Amino acid sequence: MIKTSGLIIGLAALLSSTPVTAQTSGLKVIDQFKIGGDGGWDYITQDAATGKLYVAHGTSISAFAMKSGQATPHLADAKGAHIALPVNGGADLLITHGKADIVTINDANTGAVKATIKTDTKPDAAIIEPVTGKAFVMANAGGAMDAIDLETQTLSGRVSVGGAAEAAAVDGEGLVFSHLEDKNAFVVVDARTLTLKATHLIKDCEEPSGIAFIPGQRLILSACQNGIARISKADTGEEVATVPVGPRPDAALYDAKAKLGYVPSADGKLTVISFNGVPHVIDVVDTKASARTATLDADTGRIYLPAADLGPVDAKTGRPTILPNSLVVIVVGR
Repeated sequence: MIKTSGLIIGLAALLSSTPVTAQTSGLKVIDQFKIGGDGGWDYITQDAATGKLYVAHGTSISAFAMKSGQATPHLADAKGAHIALPVNGGADLLITHGKADIVTINDANTGAVKATIKTDTKPDAAIIEPVTGKAFVMANAGGAMDAIDLETQTLSGRVSVGGAAEAAAVDGEGLVFSHLEDKNAFVVVDARTLTLKATHLIKDCEEPSGIAFIPGQRLILSACQNGIARISKADTGEEVATVPVGPRPDAALYDAKAKLGYVPSADGKLTVISFNGVPHVIDVVDTKASARTATLDADTGRIYLPAADLGPVDAKTGRPTILPNSLVVIVVGR
């Protein structure tokens, strides 16, 4: 009896120290849509109400209707487009023109310009803050966050943030978050009072780009150019965890239903991060080289990533050239 008991205890100890097989997400590439058109791109957005995807494609805005499968490579003109953000229930698009220091409000069906609004220098990302209903535009070279009143189609205020604002997230309670890519920090702005509440340094994170807010836990997910994602407390900036991701990531997403974060990188890898317990990587999904921006369909859990075929490296930029008419949208799901 004593010998048997010892054997059982020994087996229990062995099992408790044996690593558990890594969890996987079940995600994979399930589809691909051809967009076409030439040149580079930045953000992709999705409008659940109309079932359309929009890609800021340099000198134009491209659209894809998922139900019909119809692509519109040139919906609207743009001057250094960074984002086409669906507004007014999907009837319009707010387009940031980084080379013209303006945003325009365009008809989402025809692309026609309905209003032009002057902003601070180099408007980049934009987001709707739900408490105020305003659009907030990250003026990357202007060191500011500009507030746009969508009803009057005017600039209603600005907040000096002290650095190059890049990407944005909201907490749904009146706060807007943005990275300062030149300061390795994120800022917290009160949308109601248009004041800067805090600036938090994120020392492990170089040139932060994509940002996502994790509700419930009140965390910030930061995509960093030095190949990590940093998870911080949104209210204090305190580091919670860092995890490895691929090179040159340019987006961060959070799926509240699945409690998963996503960071796509330029090498065609989508890193999947679990937020059950201490944040940790559970999967890396192969997508397509250059697929470094993305958007999430919160209802289906599908991730959409623009990508293109790459050519020889450009001697001036040190980056691969983009082959003409090769832009596609990769769909990752289950």
